[in-house]
Amino acid sequence: MVRFGHHAGHPVFALLLLVLLAALVVIGVIALVRSWRGPHGGAAPFRPGTPGTVVDPAFTELRVRYARGDVTWDEFSQRAANLGHPVYPGAGPGTTSPGAPPPHPPS
Repeated sequence: MVRFGHHAGHPVFALLLLVLLAALVVIGVIALVRSWRGPHGGAAPFRPGTPGTVVDPAFTELRVRYARGDVTWDEFSQRAANLGHPVYPGAGPGTTSPGAPPPHPPS
């Protein structure tokens, strides 16, 4: 004889559906928390400067020493290249940046 209703057979499928639904809710909450915290699961650290840039303290110190006059342009360019920050030819002292207007001739 075939029985129908909520007493028909074992509740295996109902329990399986409940476990699957609970797992989907947990995975959704985890995904939501990760999207709020950042791309690598941790909170994004604050870095001064342009977003996405990494500050190199050795190169920053070298720039400060060059600005104070402690090192010459040749020393600065050599040490910057050693730190992995190549200085391009023609970027020495007395030159302008590529986007800057040319200097006015002396009067």
